[in-house]
Amino acid sequence: MALDETVPLADDTKINIEGAKFDKSKDAVHVDVGQKMIGLTKEELEHFKNDPCWKRIRLFLFALFWLLWAAMFIGAILIVVLSPKCAEKQQPKWWQTKVSYQVLTPTFYDSKGDGVGTIEGITQKIDLLRKIGVTTVYPSPVLTVQKDDFFDAQAVIDHEHVDPRFGTNDDLKKLIEAAHDRDMYVVLDMPLTSVSKDHPWMQNLSLKNDDAFIWKTVTEGNTLPLGFYDAPSRGGAKYLGYPDAAHPVLNWKSDKVKNYIMGAIRNLIELGVDGFNLDHVSRLAVDADGVSQPHEALQKLAEITADIRAFQKSKPELAEKEIVLFSSMQDMEDEMHARVIDSKDLMYTINNIFARITPVNCGMYIAKCVHDQLTAAADRFEFGSGFTPFWQFSNAQKSRLASRFDADTANLLTFTQLTLPGAMSLYYGQELGVKDGVGATGSIPQAGVMQWEPKGDDHHGFSKFAGKLFFAETEGGDGASDNFESQYAEENSPLKVYQKLAKLRQRDEVMIIGKMKRDVVKGNVVVFSRYVPAEDPEAAAGAAYVVVLNFGAEEAAIDLNSLGAGVLPKGKTLNAAEITAVTPGVTGLRARDKYDLSATALKVPGKQGILLRV
Repeated sequence: MALDETVPLADDTKINIEGAKFDKSKDAVHVDVGQKMIGLTKEELEHFKNDPCWKRIRLFLFALFWLLWAAMFIGAILIVVLSPKCAEKQQPKWWQTKVSYQVLTPTFYDSKGDGVGTIEGITQKIDLLRKIGVTTVYPSPVLTVQKDDFFDAQAVIDHEHVDPRFGTNDDLKKLIEAAHDRDMYVVLDMPLTSVSKDHPWMQNLSLKNDDAFIWKTVTEGNTLPLGFYDAPSRGGAKYLGYPDAAHPVLNWKSDKVKNYIMGAIRNLIELGVDGFNLDHVSRLAVDADGVSQPHEALQKLAEITADIRAFQKSKPELAEKEIVLFSSMQDMEDEMHARVIDSKDLMYTINNIFARITPVNCGMYIAKCVHDQLTAAADRFEFGSGFTPFWQFSNAQKSRLASRFDADTANLLTFTQLTLPGAMSLYYGQELGVKDGVGATGSIPQAGVMQWEPKGDDHHGFSKFAGKLFFAETEGGDGASDNFESQYAEENSPLKVYQKLAKLRQRDEVMIIGKMKRDVVKGNVVVFSRYVPAEDPEAAAGAAYVVVLNFGAEEAAIDLNSLGAGVLPKGKTLNAAEITAVTPGVTGLRARDKYDLSATALKVPGKQGILLRV
């Protein structure tokens, strides 16, 4: 109803409305309700507009607003500037996080059906390698080696071309491109200091090739130093070989040698290779008797490194690329290794001591053997110091883990390798627990063919070649589970445990850059922790991991709380320890389950391991 409407009323209606008027002639009430103003009118406000007192109040409030705003702004800046800075997050290099996978090219996968593995075969399997956590593919050999040898990467007869039995330079380029498309890397062997005795230079000795090698002539009454061997075409002159007569040592004082090797390295860098194993660097400089001269050898290594870096800078597309250079500790004395760490000319050196341990040289106490080797490694360099340790537990020179030890111990050693600080190289088939191959001519046992599928007519899925292979095939397994296909379908197989830990090493900062809290050995049990140090280096900046390894045959009850500061980072407790991973033989413990181990012993079955997050 509008406010000016008339309202008809019944005769007996009584009204009591302020402002209402009764119109007797129309028998109606007129209601006139006026609008009531709240506050001051415009005319009333105009009265205060130019009032001196109110002008001052308005000016004061205006100034106060901007002063408060400026004070808050300055305060915010001071908080940012004066607050304690957070520790800068360490950004690891790609090679510090890598899980390298060493492939013996001729026995990995045959893509042509002639019984010999190929570079193309590696490319065809690269997606499977990526699925299980491999980040770096390390095929060996790749460069052309002498015709009677398929596996010796040091027996090179041509540094510039891929061995034609394995493929072509174009095949290598395709492998590298496939790896890069998947955020993976490819590294190769680059023999610096020796070649095959069948190298063209050695087969065609002349004045122009003589200075490529190191010679010594025996004079009457003198004894020939060790390491020198006959060269029939040179009369009484002997050449230096390392590690044996089959590998003549190159003379790095020769421009011919330097230009040849450095030219090969540059070509491979342009092809896309991400790194090189520069093995036997101790022989870059030797004296007249063929004895290594570490100081001069490292000077030569520095020149090689500088040459590679200069070449990169000359190519805009390569200038920012991180090319990794590494070698092996097997021919370095401790003094030389210490200098390598200081010089930074190598990013890491392969620690292959674990590739040589056996039940014979370890005796009954494998735990002590493992503990001693970890201690020796820690003495060479501080874990987490910036020089990356690199672990190799199996390789082409020694028997496989699963043949040196029983299956459970072999799996436990692989579990150990995957939880150590630094980078690592896995030897193909180690993730499956594959044993040495037997029963074929011309093959070394540890170079047996890769087992992709259950045993059948296609040689475990390696090749469609009909008949007996030149290379060994693994025997003694059950044929149903000792292969990639079967283990990938099984929940807690050796392959699946490897996959879990390999991927953990890529995504978890603790496993990538964390240091090791010195290991403890208790009878047959080894325990160590991994953590990223806080401001207090004995405390963890975040979560930590505890690795428990029982190398004994019987179950062990481990009171982790009693180990205290010997293993646990400062401030960490065990009241909510979470299971992260276990070896294949552990049952009853599931990933992500939490346990209060502050007052309860952790029971670890014989020859099994457990990774805890605390």
